[in-house]
Amino acid sequence: MAENCYCTQNDCYKEGKKLDSVSYLIVHTPAVYPTIIRALSGSGGGWKKRWDKPGVEKLVHGFIDDTGVYEFAPPDMACWHIGDSWGNKNCIGYELCELETVEEFKKVWENAAAHYAALCGKYDLPPERVIGHFEAHEKGFASNHSDPEPYFARFGKTMKDFRAEVSARMSAGSGASSGAEEGDGSPGAAKAYDPWAYARVTNLTADDPLLNVRTGPGTEYGVIRQLGQGNEVDVIEEYENGWAKINIVGQKGYVNARYLEIAEREQEYQVWVGKAYGLGGSRLNVRTGPGTGYGLLESWPKLGEGNLVDVTGESGDWYQVRIAGKYTGWVNKAYLKRA
Repeated sequence: MAENCYCTQNDCYKEGKKLDSVSYLIVHTPAVYPTIIRALSGSGGGWKKRWDKPGVEKLVHGFIDDTGVYEFAPPDMACWHIGDSWGNKNCIGYELCELETVEEFKKVWENAAAHYAALCGKYDLPPERVIGHFEAHEKGFASNHSDPEPYFARFGKTMKDFRAEVSARMSAGSGASSGAEEGDGSPGAAKAYDPWAYARVTNLTADDPLLNVRTGPGTEYGVIRQLGQGNEVDVIEEYENGWAKINIVGQKGYVNARYLEIAEREQEYQVWVGKAYGLGGSRLNVRTGPGTGYGLLESWPKLGEGNLVDVTGESGDWYQVRIAGKYTGWVNKAYLKRA
């Protein structure tokens, strides 16, 4: 299930024209690497912020990154994404964010394959109707772009491989409408984590490669998104029926805890930021995610010498911190030390 992030200020969205049909599903990449931009974060504040405004003469149905699928327009909208009148009126297209590492690419690949498999099922299309922008140009109904092949080639993949992945998921019945989960009934008592525990998604299989995130602790609740093997989440609390409340990139939901590898943090602790720990006389950037590809946190973009913060999470070389008890961002571990 994709997250609704419609670009209502975009000129194409305001035009509001509908598709004539869904004949092809187009795979795009924005071709901006090495600049790292995710759907909702990264350089410029993310693709949503870049495209959700007047004067942007393009729009896709959504962006897919390593955290999920984000809808930028309704599925029945004729989006400006392929540079051809017939193509825009008869094709659905998503941009796959170009990220840095093999693990990030794997998550983008998995999220995209699952979503395209679900779209094939929804519109009764075979995997052969999933094509890259460059292939649409070869067929005569798209502008002359090479995407997504250059991005795929960096990781030894091709559009042929992607179609095979979509086909495999369709054969296994594992598109976005399905997902790993079990265990219902009354949630029961909750075990709360303060601060939140850290967890990775695990125990997924080839038959069920995605974990449903629901609006409540049970299969009777609606699916709001899906997670892949290795996706990282914060666990807020667990319930007696085996479900857990989680936070993923600022969005809260519920998953079956059997698919989480949970590591409870010992305690919340404070750290110092200052030149005594290698910062020099500079100020420390606070970012919206764990990496320099994320934008600065608007509510508190910098920390200075001697500032105190609470560490609430971690990812690689980055700590998630809470500032002044209410602002949450990410800083490099190298400049933090226990108080």
